[in-house]
Amino acid sequence: MSKLDSVFIVEALRPKDFYEGCLDGRAAGELLRILGTRTEYRIAFTRPLLERAIGEAKAGNFEILHFSSHGDSTGIEITNGKELNWSDFVDLIKPASGPNKALVMATCGGGDEELTKALIASGVIFGWVFGSTAASVHFSDSCIAWSILYNRLFDHGFKRKGLMITLKAINAAIVGDFVYRRWDGKKYRRYPNPK
Repeated sequence: MSKLDSVFIVEALRPKDFYEGCLDGRAAGELLRILGTRTEYRIAFTRPLLERAIGEAKAGNFEILHFSSHGDSTGIEITNGKELNWSDFVDLIKPASGPNKALVMATCGGGDEELTKALIASGVIFGWVFGSTAASVHFSDSCIAWSILYNRLFDHGFKRKGLMITLKAINAAIVGDFVYRRWDGKKYRRYPNPK
C-alpha cells in the first residue's frame, strides 16, 4: 500500500531544456505514474501560467508540490527568463502550502536556507521542503535524486527516520548536497546538518 498520495509537478525550465528533453519534472512524473501515484504535470512558461498551475495544485489538494526550474541561493528563474526572488516565489506558491504538504525544489539552490527563511517570513508553511544546496546539479543527478525520493516516500512515507535514510541514499548516489527541512511547529530543522 502506497504511503505517497499525490504529486503536482510544475516545470518552468529554460527553452533549451525543453528542446533537448532535459526535463526532470517529466521524468519524475513518469516514475510516479509507474508507481500508481496520482500526479499532474504542467509546463508553465510565464508567471500567469505558474499561478494557474498553483491554483490547480490547491484545487486538487495535492500532497506534494514539485517545482522544476533553474535557481540559485537567491531564488528561481522561469522559462521566459524572469527571475523571482525567494519572497516572490513564496507568495506565488502560498495557495498550495500546508503543514501536511511537502515542497520539492528541483532547482539548483532549492534546498537553500534562504527559501525556508522566506517561507517563515511570509507565514507560509510546508511540513517538509526538499532540495539541493549545491550551486549546480546535473539533469541526470536530479532525475536520480527524485527517483530515490519518490520510491522511498511511496514505501515509507514522511516518517523522520525514513526520511533520514532517504537523504543518505540520495547523497550516497549523487553529488548535490541534498537536504530536507522539516517544520517542527516553530522552525525548519535541516537534515543532514551542515558539516
